[in-house]
Amino acid sequence: MDLFPVPPSNRYAVGGRPYTVSWLCRWALRRVTGRHILAEQILRNRNARLLHAHFGPIGWWALPLKKALGLPILTTFYGYEFGPSAETLLGDWPRRRQELFDKGDLFLVEGPFMQHRLTRLGCRREKVQIQRVAIDLRQTPFRPRKLRSDNKVIVIFAGRFVEKKGLTYALQAVRDVRDMGFGVEFRIIGDGPLADQVYALIRENKLERDVRLFGFLDYHDYLREMREADILLQPSVTAASGDSEGGAPTTLLEAQALGMPVISTYHADIPNVVLPGRSAILVPERNSEALASAMAYLMGHPSMWEEMGRNGRDFVERFHDIDKERPALEDKYFSLLGHSPAEGEKSSLARTPSVLSGLSRSF
Repeated sequence: MDLFPVPPSNRYAVGGRPYTVSWLCRWALRRVTGRHILAEQILRNRNARLLHAHFGPIGWWALPLKKALGLPILTTFYGYEFGPSAETLLGDWPRRRQELFDKGDLFLVEGPFMQHRLTRLGCRREKVQIQRVAIDLRQTPFRPRKLRSDNKVIVIFAGRFVEKKGLTYALQAVRDVRDMGFGVEFRIIGDGPLADQVYALIRENKLERDVRLFGFLDYHDYLREMREADILLQPSVTAASGDSEGGAPTTLLEAQALGMPVISTYHADIPNVVLPGRSAILVPERNSEALASAMAYLMGHPSMWEEMGRNGRDFVERFHDIDKERPALEDKYFSLLGHSPAEGEKSSLARTPSVLSGLSRSF
């Protein structure tokens, strides 16, 4: 709760651990009333003025709150909503998604790819707006990348071990550049359901000396490793199930802010959060040979790293700085509230819980 220091009396778990006493009480109230009585009470006590739901299923869950309290609701889609997990969580998700599209007031997405996807799924175009993912540039200081004295290049990947992250293709590409004679150390931050497959691929390709596995790291340690690396490798793909990034991994923004060249794929909104050919090299999905060629090119041309890094830093400063994007989000809040902010009201809105922002759940 460090990022969202909300008192326990103002917390309401969406879902939560099943069959506990609190879960059973909430379930019984919903069955009898069709409403989220406890959540309504919290919102009234906090004098909430609008609802901001993160992830589509949570937006649908919050529709009874919108009706009961007469509050506008905006919902941020992240891409999870396009995979099988949303259907597993809710059942009949396409019908409920359309209900959310019809009754929701505003929908936020990371970029034009997801904006177009929501409209194709049935959301009115005027309801879908882009709200760029933002990062705190104070935590991601720029450092120009230069070739190390030992000529070893540190390539880094960060993400869950799931199909859409494309880690298996990254490992094949690392094997190929090693076999070309380049000195490469591939650092992997993350873990997940495909861990056994990842470990097997490392063994099969005799990559034990070339790969370092860090597991999941907290944000501070993650940034430390990102600062030390030379190139980010983030080869996202569309999974067989249809699951995708939806938008783009935040690691791409952090890497560019830190001054790293990026190698990634033409996937979802990734081409919209990098500068293809200037801060990043993008290749087709599921193409380990193209990934290896891109790595070999960058490793053979270290004089390009600093310019690519500065291009990426400038891009993130211009379009993804949290100090610029936070007011843009507040403008969207006030547009739903139907008035312009009074003197000092914007900063107050950002600091106080008068807006319920985060009816969210970890997916």
